[in-house]
Amino acid sequence: MKTIYRYVLIEMMPAFLLGVTLLTSLFMINKVALLLDLLLNKNVNLGDTLLLFLSLLPMILSLTIPMSMMVATLLAFGRLSSDMEVTAFKTSGVHLFRLIGPVLLLSFLLTLFMIFFNDTVLPAANSTFKKVHYRILRDQAHIAIKERVFIDKFEGYQFYIDRQDREGLFSDVKMFFRWSPQASIQTALSKTGRLENDPSTMQLFFHMNNGTINWDNQNFHTYNRLYFERFTTRLNLENQLAGMTDQKKNFEEMTLKELSGEIKTAPEPSRRSSLKNEFHKRLSLPVACLALTWFCAPLGLWLRFKGFIGFVISLAMIFIYYLMFDLGQVLCERGLVQPLVGFWWANGILILGGTLVYYLLITEGAAFKGGNGLTSPGLPRKTAGQAS
Repeated sequence: MKTIYRYVLIEMMPAFLLGVTLLTSLFMINKVALLLDLLLNKNVNLGDTLLLFLSLLPMILSLTIPMSMMVATLLAFGRLSSDMEVTAFKTSGVHLFRLIGPVLLLSFLLTLFMIFFNDTVLPAANSTFKKVHYRILRDQAHIAIKERVFIDKFEGYQFYIDRQDREGLFSDVKMFFRWSPQASIQTALSKTGRLENDPSTMQLFFHMNNGTINWDNQNFHTYNRLYFERFTTRLNLENQLAGMTDQKKNFEEMTLKELSGEIKTAPEPSRRSSLKNEFHKRLSLPVACLALTWFCAPLGLWLRFKGFIGFVISLAMIFIYYLMFDLGQVLCERGLVQPLVGFWWANGILILGGTLVYYLLITEGAAFKGGNGLTSPGLPRKTAGQAS
């Protein structure tokens, strides 16, 4: 039996490693382009750029490893079935579960590893990304701030500063921005301003004092002016990668134990809900390794697809699964369903579907045949003459 177990696992491993490489590369293409923009156009040093790249990898791997396990399982068992090797195993008295069992064990071990990965490596990577981005933003801000030039290094804002004293106080400050993409340009004017670093939250703020915000309303043909004593803006680099820091909430840097403790003590219902969503998300994605394997192993034996067709079907299943997962996540974030339902229903459907397909395999599809000739990759059925 050890030879059979080893044979099945060896059949899977090349497809699994290739899937991890290709899918991770596919997800990282856009991120690499943004990192190159930081390196070449924003003059960010190579060391910080590499740190950002490495801190993005765990988030991508938490998605692509379950995907790759599904692709490898479907392709491996599809090839074994299409080349009649499964029939040969069954003729030799090998039960189907002995073929699926070692792959389930591998997926179970991978699930445990991914839980550890999401509990330790992923929060540390999120924290590193936030720290490095803050350091880049802080350095870029001090480089970008110059007198009597238009400053456009920051996302959604353009500044013009007439003077800056030795203590860092700006005089006669102008800021141009939009409340929304469809709105007209707003112009903020102030007598003084200041750039503030907040190391505790790793954010950068631009403060304007004693000024006005002016804009025209094209729908009502009016010109508006708003007076303020203090107007504060949070700054981001003019790069889409910077927008990811908006999603790096502090709970994404917590371990599962910290999340569990914070859920019990969080006073605000909205924060408690976000913590619960993050907790269940960290656990449900690793369990997808096991659920996808249990569904795809019997499905590959049933469909007998291999090669390019099997790969296309794998991609379609990836799309369907993560569409279901994202739907559940959106429903949880809106408070329409509990996290126990929203983040786990996709895995539950896969487990039930895998159980049904496995039942059809071991019973030769007898429950659904009804004379329609539906067959499975088991032994040929004997005719009455052969039976005698």
